[in-house]
Amino acid sequence: MIHTTFILALGPLCPWLMLLLGLQALAGLCRLKTRGWLRLLLLAVVAAGLLLLPIQSVSIAGWVRGLSAEFSIPLTGLLVVAVLETEFRRELFSNADWIAAWAFGALGGLGLYPLALGWGSFDPYEWGWRFSPLFVASALVTSLLLWKQSRFGLLLLLATTAYQLRLLESANYWDYLLDPVYCVTSLLALAVQLAKVARPAASANA
Repeated sequence: MIHTTFILALGPLCPWLMLLLGLQALAGLCRLKTRGWLRLLLLAVVAAGLLLLPIQSVSIAGWVRGLSAEFSIPLTGLLVVAVLETEFRRELFSNADWIAAWAFGALGGLGLYPLALGWGSFDPYEWGWRFSPLFVASALVTSLLLWKQSRFGLLLLLATTAYQLRLLESANYWDYLLDPVYCVTSLLALAVQLAKVARPAASANA
């Protein structure tokens, strides 16, 4: 019973964190100078209230849960980090940690979703149901990141632990590591990073 309740609680967690991050951005645009646990608690309550608003007798959280796939553990962790960094203006992830997170989401998603959608004769999603090269590759990447003291490696370790405990409804390991929102966000974030790198180079050559 406790395990089932925990799984149900994880469902709206990512949408709640996304909405909370959006409210933080809105508060920043309104130039609200107050920051800290009190403001975070207030915004968290407002975000939860918005998710509970009903649309055709179903809460927004219920619609999100019904219309979207499960959100991965790394995406959930990254949202938590983003919320805390925004609220307290403290660097929990270095720039290298964020790049590692976006690279993992982008490369993993590009390696999984096109093939899983039938763009080839091989479906790597099958690897997530049983011990396979996916588990070996994940262990190697996690170990490498932890050896390099990347905090993103801790999120991958957490994803593996969550899989062992079956904390999501899915029994497929891929769903603990990746989700479409994480993949798209990673691609956009990497594109922004590349644009930042290219802009000074273009200015220097002008």
